Amino acid sequence: MARNTQNDWLGVMFIGLGFGAAGVAFSLAVVTSKIGPASIPIWAIAAWGAMMIFRGPIGQALATRISGHAPADVSELPQEVYGELDDLRARVAELEERVDFSERLLTKQSSEHQS
Repeated sequence: MARNTQNDWLGVMFIGLGFGAAGVAFSLAVVTSKIGPASIPIWAIAAWGAMMIFRGPIGQALATRISGHAPADVSELPQEVYGELDDLRARVAELEERVDFSERLLTKQSSEHQS
Protein backbone atom coordinates (compact mmCIF):
# COMPACT_ATOMS: atom_id res chain seq x y z
CA MET A 1 0.00 0.00 0.00
CA ALA A 2 1.51 3.33 -1.06
CA ARG A 3 1.70 6.06 1.52
CA ASN A 4 0.59 9.60 0.85
CA THR A 5 3.58 11.62 2.05
CA GLN A 6 1.74 14.94 1.73
CA ASN A 7 -0.94 13.85 4.20
CA ASP A 8 1.75 12.47 6.53
CA TRP A 9 3.54 15.82 6.41
CA LEU A 10 0.32 17.70 7.04
CA GLY A 11 -0.44 15.54 10.06
CA VAL A 12 2.97 16.17 11.57
CA MET A 13 2.63 19.88 10.82
CA PHE A 14 -0.73 20.12 12.58
CA ILE A 15 0.54 18.17 15.58
CA GLY A 16 3.52 20.53 15.82
CA LEU A 17 1.29 23.58 15.50
CA GLY A 18 -1.01 22.15 18.16
CA PHE A 19 1.83 21.57 20.61
CA GLY A 20 3.22 25.03 19.88
CA ALA A 21 -0.15 26.67 20.41
CA ALA A 22 -0.68 24.68 23.61
CA GLY A 23 2.73 25.81 24.87
CA VAL A 24 1.98 29.45 24.14
CA ALA A 25 -1.47 29.17 25.75
CA PHE A 26 0.03 27.51 28.84
CA SER A 27 2.70 30.21 29.12
CA LEU A 28 0.10 32.93 28.79
CA ALA A 29 -2.06 31.23 31.42
CA VAL A 30 0.89 31.15 33.83
CA VAL A 31 1.56 34.83 33.21
CA THR A 32 -2.12 35.62 33.73
CA SER A 33 -2.19 33.76 37.05
CA LYS A 34 0.90 35.65 38.22
CA ILE A 35 0.04 39.22 37.19
CA GLY A 36 -3.75 39.11 36.80
CA PRO A 37 -5.64 41.56 34.57
CA ALA A 38 -2.43 43.31 33.57
CA SER A 39 -1.83 40.34 31.24
CA ILE A 40 -4.56 41.44 28.83
CA PRO A 41 -2.10 43.41 26.67
CA ILE A 42 0.20 40.38 26.59
CA TRP A 43 -2.67 38.23 25.30
CA ALA A 44 -3.51 40.90 22.71
CA ILE A 45 0.10 41.06 21.51
CA ALA A 46 0.30 37.26 21.28
CA ALA A 47 -2.95 37.11 19.29
CA TRP A 48 -1.75 39.91 16.99
CA GLY A 49 1.57 38.10 16.46
CA ALA A 50 -0.18 34.83 15.59
CA MET A 51 -2.46 36.65 13.18
CA MET A 52 0.49 38.34 11.45
CA ILE A 53 2.34 35.03 11.14
CA PHE A 54 -0.64 33.27 9.57
CA ARG A 55 -1.47 36.17 7.25
CA GLY A 56 2.13 36.38 6.03
CA PRO A 57 4.16 34.09 3.78
CA ILE A 58 4.12 31.24 6.30
CA GLY A 59 0.33 31.25 6.43
CA GLN A 60 0.10 31.45 2.65
CA ALA A 61 2.47 28.51 2.28
CA LEU A 62 0.43 26.48 4.77
CA ALA A 63 -2.80 27.38 2.97
CA THR A 64 -1.32 26.36 -0.37
CA ARG A 65 -0.11 23.07 1.07
CA ILE A 66 -3.43 22.33 2.77
CA SER A 67 -5.44 23.15 -0.35
CA GLY A 68 -3.54 20.48 -2.23
CA HIS A 69 -1.87 22.70 -4.80
CA ALA A 70 1.50 21.06 -5.09
CA PRO A 71 4.58 23.05 -6.05
CA ALA A 72 5.69 23.00 -9.68
CA ASP A 73 6.49 19.50 -10.79
CA VAL A 74 10.05 18.80 -11.86
CA SER A 75 8.80 17.70 -15.27
CA GLU A 76 7.52 21.24 -15.86
CA LEU A 77 11.00 22.77 -15.76
CA PRO A 78 12.23 24.24 -19.06
CA GLN A 79 14.92 22.39 -20.97
CA GLU A 80 17.27 25.36 -20.41
CA VAL A 81 17.42 24.45 -16.74
CA TYR A 82 18.50 20.91 -17.55
CA GLY A 83 21.17 22.22 -19.94
CA GLU A 84 22.50 24.58 -17.30
CA LEU A 85 22.49 21.76 -14.74
CA ASP A 86 24.53 19.55 -17.08
CA ASP A 87 26.98 22.43 -17.61
CA LEU A 88 27.35 22.91 -13.85
CA ARG A 89 27.94 19.19 -13.35
CA ALA A 90 30.70 19.24 -15.96
CA ARG A 91 32.32 22.26 -14.31
CA VAL A 92 32.19 20.59 -10.88
CA ALA A 93 33.79 17.45 -12.33
CA GLU A 94 36.57 19.59 -13.83
CA LEU A 95 37.11 21.32 -10.49
CA GLU A 96 37.30 17.94 -8.74
CA GLU A 97 40.01 16.86 -11.17
CA ARG A 98 41.97 20.06 -10.53
CA VAL A 99 41.71 19.63 -6.76
CA ASP A 100 42.89 16.01 -7.04
CA PHE A 101 45.83 17.11 -9.19
CA SER A 102 46.74 19.88 -6.73
CA GLU A 103 46.57 17.46 -3.81
CA ARG A 104 48.86 15.01 -5.60
CA LEU A 105 51.37 17.81 -6.32
CA LEU A 106 51.30 18.99 -2.70
CA THR A 107 51.73 15.45 -1.41
CA LYS A 108 54.64 14.88 -3.80
CA GLN A 109 56.32 18.16 -2.79
CA SER A 110 55.91 17.49 0.93
CA SER A 111 57.34 13.98 0.57
CA GLU A 112 60.36 15.35 -1.39
CA HIS A 113 61.06 17.96 1.31
CA GLN A 114 60.90 15.35 4.07
CA SER A 115 63.41 13.08 2.33
